[in-house]
Amino acid sequence: MSTPVNSVRVWWSIGQIATRDGVSKPAVSKAVAKLVRDHDLPVRRDGRSRVESVSVAHYDHLRAEYSSSEQSVIPPVVTEQPGSSNESRDEALRQEAWLRLGRAQLDHQKEAGQLVRVDKLIEALGVAGRTIQNEINRLANKADDIALAVSKEGTSGARIALRTIATEINTAVAAALEKIAAAAPEHDAASEADPD
Repeated sequence: MSTPVNSVRVWWSIGQIATRDGVSKPAVSKAVAKLVRDHDLPVRRDGRSRVESVSVAHYDHLRAEYSSSEQSVIPPVVTEQPGSSNESRDEALRQEAWLRLGRAQLDHQKEAGQLVRVDKLIEALGVAGRTIQNEINRLANKADDIALAVSKEGTSGARIALRTIATEINTAVAAALEKIAAAAPEHDAASEADPD
């Protein structure tokens, strides 16, 4: 089994990423906040719940996937982290190797269909929820059937009627969700396009 991405993360501060990318710290902070909120970017937080460091491979991957084309250029991996003059060359090379491995694993997971776009997942869950809700709302139409069963057979008749209605609802929900799944595209066209 392959090594999980969690074990190969290279963590950089927002300042280090800003220096590497040649942009301001507030610009990186804003991008990180959006990626954390919308796409669950892995970050480490301090005691005050502020972002202390960011997984660089995940940041670069998500930024390339969801930023505009001018912002999505992933900078080349540097052999020495900015602002760490006392760090040895061996440590910089080790981090470069881990960063490349992290990026490669993310690319592999994307190609294997193991990464899910959060926005598409939320949209699909909304459609599924509305479908289930519509089927459950039809329960009121069965009041006469339940009343008839109670009048004829008492509580045991009500139990049988409710089981029958539950089976009908479950079958209808399953059929509706299968229909939605059959109509859905297998791959997301936006994620298949290579960012230029």
